[in-house]
Amino acid sequence: MNSFMNTSNSDNKSEFVENLNIFRQIEFFSGVPIEVLKLFAFLCKRQSYKAGDFIFHQDDDDGCCYYILSGKAKLIFTKEEKEYFIREYEPERYFGMLSLMTPMVKQFSLIATQDTTCMVMTRKTFSKVVDQFPDIPLKMTRFIGERVLQTERKCILEFESKGRDDLKNLLGISLI
Repeated sequence: MNSFMNTSNSDNKSEFVENLNIFRQIEFFSGVPIEVLKLFAFLCKRQSYKAGDFIFHQDDDDGCCYYILSGKAKLIFTKEEKEYFIREYEPERYFGMLSLMTPMVKQFSLIATQDTTCMVMTRKTFSKVVDQFPDIPLKMTRFIGERVLQTERKCILEFESKGRDDLKNLLGISLI
């Protein structure tokens, strides 16, 4: 009986250490103190999905961010019952970080194409932690600003080099 309990504690500790290492590698959490990362690592959950399961649905606000631990998933956009493939996500990809900070309706659906396991954090869990550390959202906002600027620069290059007028509506997004 004690052996089983020790194994369980060992598994929990191992999962915690793995989660902590993942959080330490995610850019969005760069600059966040280790004590906060430890709380995130302890409080996040792992969720498994079978091939064909929706991880999240377009037009829903699930309030979650995801990190793919294993498996693959496809991002799709549906319009007028037509499905458009956007991209495939593989292990070590993370997404949905904005959903932690504010209500954010998903513009796409994500469907597991293989049995997939994700590390998932909810907005509620995130809020409980950052309420204790009010400077954390500012550090994360800086990362978001940098990412928006990088993306806009790529759009500008595409616009300039290929004369892509269809990108005009995206230019200026960094002015928000």
